[in-house]
Amino acid sequence: MSDPDDPMAVQVLAGLRPGAGRLPEDLPQLLGYDYGLDEVWLDDDVPVRAAHIALSLYAVHQQSLRSPDLRMYRWGTSKSDRHPSVRHNLGWAVRALMVSAVQEPDAEGERRASQASVQTTVQQRFVQAGKATSVRTMADRLRGLVDLLHRHRVPLDYALLAEHIHRAQQPGGIAEVRRAWNFGFNSYRAPRTTDDTDKDAS
Repeated sequence: MSDPDDPMAVQVLAGLRPGAGRLPEDLPQLLGYDYGLDEVWLDDDVPVRAAHIALSLYAVHQQSLRSPDLRMYRWGTSKSDRHPSVRHNLGWAVRALMVSAVQEPDAEGERRASQASVQTTVQQRFVQAGKATSVRTMADRLRGLVDLLHRHRVPLDYALLAEHIHRAQQPGGIAEVRRAWNFGFNSYRAPRTTDDTDKDAS
């Protein structure tokens, strides 16, 4: 994935950003764009669409965030083939976003209503993405989720997202993707804080 600090990468991401939530064939200006699929044997354009959707969403997610600790593309580390990582998959990120919304400070009189509103919006958009029956609809609905992830600085594994978008375009694939997202959502565990570590050590 492009380094957001590299001036060339910034230019590339800016060029991809208008394609977020859309398919590559909808954007004549992206004709001839290299999605880095040199090592993938292409029998159809399904991998191209998946790569385009993931990369263009990342371009939106990373926009204006240059600090090293604000890299919005995070890899989940798998412990084994039998237990693939769910860290930073879409379900994990959605759950992290809902937790983040609860923890963020707000004006006292508006805090509870604001938190409930964000959590409801996140869950609704997550459900709508999972209900998509076409890759075009899924791309559009994922854009809405990524806007919220960007706003609350919650990262996502975009390589895994590309895999899921690719799988969703196969027969029976969308059910597998929903299962992976649901597993990620329920597997989320908040990062341990310094206070927690101190308590364990005492």
